[in-house]
Amino acid sequence: MWKKIRVTIQYKKDKRLNYARINLGKDYVETLKLNPEEKEVLLEYKDGIITIEKFENTTKEEVKTLDKERLKYLKTIVKLSYEEKRNNYKMLIPLPIVAEMELEKNNFVEIKIENNQIIMQGVDMNKKGKMIVVKVNKGGIGKTFLSVQLAHGLSLLGKKVLLLTSDSQNNILEYTCKDGQVPEFEDGLKEFVKGGKGEIIKLRNNMFFIPLENNKFGSQFLNELPIFLEKMKEEYDFVIVDSIPTMKLDSTFVACAEKIIIPCFADRVTVDGALNVIDEAGIDKVLAIIVNLYRNTAVQNTYLEKLKSAVKGTNIIFPEPIKELSQIETLLEKGKTIWESEAKVIKEVQNSLLEILTSSEIE
Repeated sequence: MWKKIRVTIQYKKDKRLNYARINLGKDYVETLKLNPEEKEVLLEYKDGIITIEKFENTTKEEVKTLDKERLKYLKTIVKLSYEEKRNNYKMLIPLPIVAEMELEKNNFVEIKIENNQIIMQGVDMNKKGKMIVVKVNKGGIGKTFLSVQLAHGLSLLGKKVLLLTSDSQNNILEYTCKDGQVPEFEDGLKEFVKGGKGEIIKLRNNMFFIPLENNKFGSQFLNELPIFLEKMKEEYDFVIVDSIPTMKLDSTFVACAEKIIIPCFADRVTVDGALNVIDEAGIDKVLAIIVNLYRNTAVQNTYLEKLKSAVKGTNIIFPEPIKELSQIETLLEKGKTIWESEAKVIKEVQNSLLEILTSSEIE
């Protein structure tokens, strides 16, 4: 998945551009499989894409192609410098690339790892974010838990994420804050939709939440909500909605969403409910089905197979079920997410959700 990172722009005293630098995490550089003494990498720019890979040739001759003074192609050697304090590497971006990608106007790039290479591209400022609704037709299945884990996972991948809820209990705060540290608020989603100034609560880096004041929704709110949601898509990479089956509001959220995720148990009632949601929303709108609180029993395995059969031949993601774990209960009690644990059994849960978060369906 693409991750968005900032490019540091530095100017001289006369306001001319001095340099543009990015910080690469150690995991990115390790992808290049460099020896400890290697400090140089091969950088290639073509058609708006920067590719960085291990330098293995003996020649260091720079190759540059211009078309009417515009940079079309550049191949050169750049140096990496390790910053021990932050445990990352600094790399200067050649100034012709800075100019061609207009990084002074928008100093962000998207970056990903592919085939032992680091790939970078500019960020399209006109590109809207995506809205994903975690939808159920029955309560108590773990939609709030999954909404929080998905949102935090996306934020750790460099995405700016907004969490919304249709439940005025605002349990998202309980799932992300320590006991006694849950913030209070006065105005939230309804005030925002009305055109006022509600409160946005920062839960983690790149992860924000707009609470809901109450569950009374008038026609004016429902009519103006889609306008607000479209505005949020312009400001955030992802809007994740923890939606309860409140008919009119739920329908509005689903209509505005690009994708929905369906949590369920491996039992008759919720599996049938999940299949009904697929029929109602349409196969193309369903991103994933996640089985929560799974136990390896004959009955649960029967319904697990029923779900597998239902999604076979579709693009619906069906990751490994999330087991019923005391470790998850402990994390929730502490206001922590699964991404803040190193436990082996929690790693399995992380891998299940990463199958969704790194899917091309949501890039």
